[in-house]
Amino acid sequence: IFGRGGGEFKLPFFVTFLTMLPFFDLATISLFGIFLQGITMLAIYGGRHKLVDWPLAFALSAVVAPAAFLGGYISIAIEAIYLKLAFAAMMVVSAVLMLKGRTVSIKSGGFGVWHRKSPSGVEYDINILLILVPVGIIALVAGMVGISGGALIIPICSILGGVPLSIAIGTNTLLILISSGTAFVGHVIRGTTPWALTTILAAAGVVGAFIGSNLHIGFKDR
Repeated sequence: IFGRGGGEFKLPFFVTFLTMLPFFDLATISLFGIFLQGITMLAIYGGRHKLVDWPLAFALSAVVAPAAFLGGYISIAIEAIYLKLAFAAMMVVSAVLMLKGRTVSIKSGGFGVWHRKSPSGVEYDINILLILVPVGIIALVAGMVGISGGALIIPICSILGGVPLSIAIGTNTLLILISSGTAFVGHVIRGTTPWALTTILAAAGVVGAFIGSNLHIGFKDR
């Protein structure tokens, strides 16, 4: 429904109930599930709802992909407690940004301002320079802890960049795919993957993502 990978909900669930596995493996499982969900959500948000601003999504992906891969690659060297603290901090910041709910004023024609028109016909101006660095940092940390980072990328794009919320949500579905996919590769290179459990949990996530993505269009931004 909200155009996010759901890692902020799944990861705590995994940590609580799959105590036999180390945090690194749980993060890997989470990322694979988010990746498959991303494919499902992108098809619906980009195809049926036409809420993906493709040029913006690809521009941000150029930053997200290497940052998320690096995060996934180095995460095995970081103590689990620090990864959990980073995850908790991201959730707190996300909540504060979403509750704030105010966007900056973007002046058309200003330095770094990009005029956009979404496939659904929505026109807006975005200050791309204001969001590139924050989005890259979010992708790095998200790749380390095993989530997509959408919980922070969406409010960053909307509040700092001036992207309409529905477009930010739709565009984030491609970033989910890129972030989780590259971070997952980084995790797999450095560790092992319990594939049977990973596949079962990912399949459940795909079903939920399909239902939620189809329900999104019935909800207002507020």
